[in-house]
Amino acid sequence: MAPKDIESLLPFLLVFPPHPPPPIPIADALYDKEIKNLRKLLNDTPANQLTSGVPNGGDLLDIIDPSINSLPFLYTLLAHFNAGKQKGIPVGGPLWSKALEFFERFDPVQIRYVGTEFRRLIIVIRDLAVSARTAISAIKPIRSAILRLDPSGACFTSTHHVFVRLCLEARAFRAAKPVIDQDIYEFPSSFKTTSGMFPCSHHDTSAGYITDKSDLSASMSYQEPLGYFLCGAMIYIALKDWQRAIRFLEIVLVAPSRNYASHFQVEAYKKWVLVNLLAHGRVPDSLPKTTSSQVAKQLRTLGKPYEALGDIFRDGLTKENDVRRLNAEIHVGNQKWSADNNLSIVIQTLDAYRQFAIIKLASLYSALPLPEVTLRTSPSSQIDHTETAHYITNMIQNGLIHATLDKSRSTGNDPQSWVICFSDTNVGATLTEQQQYEELTKQAARTAKLANHVRESDRKLALSKEYINWMRQAKNDSGGGTMNDGNESTMLPGQHPFDDEDIMGDG
Repeated sequence: MAPKDIESLLPFLLVFPPHPPPPIPIADALYDKEIKNLRKLLNDTPANQLTSGVPNGGDLLDIIDPSINSLPFLYTLLAHFNAGKQKGIPVGGPLWSKALEFFERFDPVQIRYVGTEFRRLIIVIRDLAVSARTAISAIKPIRSAILRLDPSGACFTSTHHVFVRLCLEARAFRAAKPVIDQDIYEFPSSFKTTSGMFPCSHHDTSAGYITDKSDLSASMSYQEPLGYFLCGAMIYIALKDWQRAIRFLEIVLVAPSRNYASHFQVEAYKKWVLVNLLAHGRVPDSLPKTTSSQVAKQLRTLGKPYEALGDIFRDGLTKENDVRRLNAEIHVGNQKWSADNNLSIVIQTLDAYRQFAIIKLASLYSALPLPEVTLRTSPSSQIDHTETAHYITNMIQNGLIHATLDKSRSTGNDPQSWVICFSDTNVGATLTEQQQYEELTKQAARTAKLANHVRESDRKLALSKEYINWMRQAKNDSGGGTMNDGNESTMLPGQHPFDDEDIMGDG
């Protein structure tokens, strides 16, 4: 039972973890026991006792250091937010500032034990910011919450979905990058890792302590991860990071489904067609290999207007047609693009077409008169050779083509007599030896990280009851002999990582 007054309660709240830390670190088993006792004490303490103030005046939040005593600070914060709900809590006020301080300084190991309360504070902060129409003010604290708890950002949680939607709503695209740039390798599960027995133990991956029982993530259906990757793709599109956008869109496209394309996949396919035009000047002949054949058929049917746009884009480049047909197709489909919220991306295909058309000319000709380039590539019906010259100059400066603008034959600086001289030098800057070394080092680190997560995934698969049952059946079918004679795959058949109802259950 919790002490009845704050003066008697305070020593119990501050006794663990000990500060300063002892010379010999606390054993994991003892840490686990003591922090669970502290959690029980806080759960048994009435909220009004935490908000009643401290002897000699002041508030409990003023004397607790969130980096040392994260649990008492968190529970007191929640008690204050709940008490002030009726009056309204201003964004930027004293209580809001205390919450920001908590998210910047909390001890991530302690927070592993209070997932429910931690998520509750995240939602409180989000809701206050959204209702005050300042969604952007909640982005930094929630980003800190994700990355302090899991610096790798590799285990997907419901907070990832909350965060990316908030960034999209606030149009804070660059603010989302520290989170969405981290590759997702795992989802919370019920499997224990081999690297740590307790939540406070060292774990090789964050999935060792972000589990379905930790409550650091809410229960999720297939909608949260697909929504996250679709929103993330939209952010990358806004940042013009085409390769990363394509990667996120393809994750949505290949998601397992029950023989029908989800709304997320339809939206992803339309954007996938457009972004491939912007990035590569063409749409791939087929969807990613692991896309369901049934889903692929439905997507192609539902995405016909976008495929038609892609065909016109491709034909224009291969047959060296002018841009007017593409312009007309975009104009005819304006209502469709707007209804799909893709008009801004579609409009960018005009500029992409122009770039790829000029690159194509550079590969075919050693020189061309500027008026000829204008006629073949300018999206405007009004002839403006000076504008074309500026456009090509920008492409040269950005390393998209190697060319020079010859004005030697010009009389009176007349652009109609200018000539574009293309060079056959490879386009793109060559990396220095140091830059090559840095790229190789980064790639090696990414490979090592991926291998670590693959090993952990293999171990979880081997411990799953579905896999064990399948192995038993395989052994019986082989008459007790070798379970794999080299002709059959030992992959577990029929696994469905995104169940329509819940991907957080024990299975």
